[in-house]
Amino acid sequence: MTLNVKLFASVREAVGSRTETVEMTEGTTVGSLWQSYVSRYPRLGRVSVAYAVNHEYAGAERELKDGDEIAFIPPVSGG
Repeated sequence: MTLNVKLFASVREAVGSRTETVEMTEGTTVGSLWQSYVSRYPRLGRVSVAYAVNHEYAGAERELKDGDEIAFIPPVSGG
């Protein structure tokens, strides 16, 4: 299945891209997709992120469907 991934802040910096289109197998969860990124970019293992699927926050156990848009959102701080 094809997934559209949006990357923000430190995640975007580690990956070097704002968006990616990835192919994953049926039954992939948000958490397993995140782990695939951590495997490819070990520095992400130190980053805590919130997950969103199709513009709604989701848990790691959420099963993904073809065409879903997933966002990995690290904590934001500022002043």
